[in-house]
Amino acid sequence: MKTITINIPIKRLFIFATNLLFIAGLSGCTSTPNVRKSGNDTSGAPKPTISRSKNPANFAIVASTIGGAAGAVIEKYMEKQATALNRDLSGIALVERIGEGIKITVSSVVLFESDSYALSNTPQEQLKKMAETLINYKDTELLIAGHTDGTGDAKQNQILSEKRAESLADFLLAHNVPQLRMVTQGFGEQTPKVSNGTDEGRRMNQRVEIAIVANQTLKKDAKRQAEQDKISKKNG
Repeated sequence: MKTITINIPIKRLFIFATNLLFIAGLSGCTSTPNVRKSGNDTSGAPKPTISRSKNPANFAIVASTIGGAAGAVIEKYMEKQATALNRDLSGIALVERIGEGIKITVSSVVLFESDSYALSNTPQEQLKKMAETLINYKDTELLIAGHTDGTGDAKQNQILSEKRAESLADFLLAHNVPQLRMVTQGFGEQTPKVSNGTDEGRRMNQRVEIAIVANQTLKKDAKRQAEQDKISKKNG
């Protein structure tokens, strides 16, 4: 499969991710059927300590949390988006609501050809639906993170994880998800979910994770709405 090249270098994109997504806007509330909920209401609560190196998607979501009444507004926005994404990706991905964000985990076995970064044909219709939902919920940004198991050469695993993340971003870009909403990063074999000691464990570790968070526009709108609601209650 021929992919579209993303013009912004990956290293520059990750700097963009660190400064924009992690700080300005890249954790649960009520979940819908089949949408997994992680944690409790985060409004006004301190952000839990999560290792960026061990769990970059969760770190990105928690680091972008604003909390309070504005955070609750963002959670409602994300809940609706998660419901749609769960419908789009039914059977091929785990969609989790994490506070003010969404985490999607897709097995590389499902996404890609064997030992390749070329997308398989099977999930592409569902990925197209995912792209449509992302377009509809335009006030979000994405960190697309590739991960491998510990089999083989570590350097090659790193390269493969990067290319797999880029491949998924290329697909979404080709289906009209704006480039500047997406950041890709590969983590190779450094971030296993479970032990690589079994076939099942290695399969689980080969994955792509997507962190979806509020952008600056959504955060400003949420703060404005929260302030208006506060005034309305006070006057009422």
